[in-house]
Amino acid sequence: MSDLERSKKFYTEVLGLKVGAKVPAEGEPYEYLLGLTGNIREDTLVVIRKGEVKPGATEFGSITIVVPNGRKMAERVVAAGYRAARPIGDGTNFVRDPDGYLIELYQRPAARPK
Repeated sequence: MSDLERSKKFYTEVLGLKVGAKVPAEGEPYEYLLGLTGNIREDTLVVIRKGEVKPGATEFGSITIVVPNGRKMAERVVAAGYRAARPIGDGTNFVRDPDGYLIELYQRPAARPK
């Protein structure tokens, strides 16, 4: 993360994640633990840390977040001034965070009737 506070704003205000904890608890943070509910004991966690962005660092892989509606979340990201990594469609979509990391907005397929 080149700018921890900018990244926190993206993950909380745009993607809707909640801060469960910051490290250290007092003073200037160098790490945030984020999740869907903010309960770090029971939640799926996304950890963002202060650090230097190096050329090619976006090639590490991707972050996947399960969302109820991939299209709506991708449109929300684009409306907030960030970019889609691929054309937006129904279901799963891909966007970029402020440092250019690939975020998969995974929408589970609808359950098939039994």
